[in-house]
Amino acid sequence: MKRQTLAMILVSIVLLLLLIPISIAVMILLDISDISKLFPYSVSSLIITGIGIVLSALIVGFLAKIAALKIYKEEKSAKVAFLAVFFIAVLISAYSINIPRIGPSPQKVIYYTLYENEVYVNPYFGKISLPFEEKDWTKEHGLRPSGYLKREEGIVNGSSGFVFQNITGVYIGIFVYPNSQESPKCENALQDLEERLKNRGWQEVEVPPEALEKRNFIGRLINAKMLQQGSKAVYLECSDVMAYGRLIILYGEKKEVIELASILS
Repeated sequence: MKRQTLAMILVSIVLLLLLIPISIAVMILLDISDISKLFPYSVSSLIITGIGIVLSALIVGFLAKIAALKIYKEEKSAKVAFLAVFFIAVLISAYSINIPRIGPSPQKVIYYTLYENEVYVNPYFGKISLPFEEKDWTKEHGLRPSGYLKREEGIVNGSSGFVFQNITGVYIGIFVYPNSQESPKCENALQDLEERLKNRGWQEVEVPPEALEKRNFIGRLINAKMLQQGSKAVYLECSDVMAYGRLIILYGEKKEVIELASILS
């Protein structure tokens, strides 16, 4: 019995040592999957992290159960081994897994763009996220590009708050493209949109410095354009973010578009 217990302890230690690589593999698979679209972006990373922790712990727990069945030859001991290893794995994962550490992905590019703007920090409530609401609009306005890996679009309306009250309705589209160093798809998409707008009578205007001098920029600017028609403006920006090409499209009143462009990471 002592030998069996010692063998089970050694197997459990080995499995728990494998927990981190298993967790990373699970998190990467979840991160690049479309499961994130089921949840609001403001909480999707937390939900995906929780799912990843449970799945990783289940995998390690089931492996421990299989090992226990081989060692003890009885179901009761196998169940005990499963539960013990599962709960230990959950605790380890909860303290060791963090979405931003796993690596870049299209999902993270979008998340950081919308929700990691540390410009506005309230001493009581912490970071204040953009008042973003999902809404498909680029296709309707003839501004949807092609060839992207992932997209998120919607509207930013801060009229009911006290931080972003100057932005009452700016449409935003974020499109993530393959590695900007290896593929010019992001910049090509920007140029295509610029040409489309000019063909519809939009006039190119100088991009205001405040739109380019971002307060919390997380990437490298490749190209930016602004076009105007009446009081409306469209801001197009292609950047290298986390080794991906990120195309941002903003549409709305010119002053509000400039304000939002200066805020986005």
